[in-house]
Amino acid sequence: MSIVVRVLHANHGDCILVTHEGAASVFNVLIDGGPSQTFRHGPRGRYPGALCIVLDELKSKGQQIDLLVLTHIDEDHIKGLIKAFERPDYLRVMVKRIWFNSSRLITRYFDSADIPENNIMLSSESPETSVKQGKELEALLDEIGCDRAPLIVAGQNHNIGPFKFKILSPGIEQLKKLLHKWPTEVSPGQTSSHKNDYHLSLIDIWADDRYEPDDSDYNGSSIAFILECDSKSMLFLGDAHDDIVTNSLRSRGYTDTNNLKLELAKISHHGSQYNTSYDFLSLLDCSRYVVSTNGVKHGLPNKRTIARLIKSTNSKILFNYPNVIVPLLLPNEIDKYSSRLDALDGELRF
Repeated sequence: MSIVVRVLHANHGDCILVTHEGAASVFNVLIDGGPSQTFRHGPRGRYPGALCIVLDELKSKGQQIDLLVLTHIDEDHIKGLIKAFERPDYLRVMVKRIWFNSSRLITRYFDSADIPENNIMLSSESPETSVKQGKELEALLDEIGCDRAPLIVAGQNHNIGPFKFKILSPGIEQLKKLLHKWPTEVSPGQTSSHKNDYHLSLIDIWADDRYEPDDSDYNGSSIAFILECDSKSMLFLGDAHDDIVTNSLRSRGYTDTNNLKLELAKISHHGSQYNTSYDFLSLLDCSRYVVSTNGVKHGLPNKRTIARLIKSTNSKILFNYPNVIVPLLLPNEIDKYSSRLDALDGELRF
């Protein structure tokens, strides 16, 4: 038996496939779908993206997506999934269960009025049909009989297939902040800079490194969890807020002397400096940290995050796009620190 993790090329977003290969069966968990190009790209979606290719592979093997986790509504996590749901031969027939804290689930949990503007619409395949004449994602999930979890909230534990999920984010207060009309395109606000910090030396960063937290309500609503199976643990953080995750870990008994032991941690928000603190890292004993981004938007990953990982861990820092690595180190830092940074070479198998 083994666990295979594939951090797909999802441009500036997240799209991760976790597969448990058992003696008699296979169980697939898909976490997010990246921006729309992750499914198909080019004129009229002519070319398959990484998500489309991996779904084709699963279909050819007669496999399905046993659980789809949509962490939150940012376009670099949701749009690829929307495109895959719009096609009748992909997620509509492949997904058996979904976690998504939709506006409908949130408003019903808080006994508030529905917010129709937040309904996620799927366009019709007909070019004559507008998006608003298409189908709501919620209605489609009901129609195809996709198993819906209730609201996913920190503190919950879920046993699904061979996996145990320990939910770390979001909290109730973070979900309550979504009781309003969602913007059509979530702004990164103060959580990301359009200029990178790669001109700074590691020494300068370490000498003056004051952590400032992410204040995006949408990132704060992100589903984050510990995934356990076969005596192995992994951490998948979406774009979750550092303080929510850190408090959840402490509430589960983890401290700087009783670390959470991990095979892998996909760090939050593509390596943003506003989502990874020294306090959080002090709770982990992790051999591999993974950053998912192609580096073309918002100055991510921040070198400040990489500096924190280098300083407070002895772990490998892995990137799903090799081109991201070279600019992160100044010429005089390469000899000493380049061995800490590496490209993901296909899949990780545990």
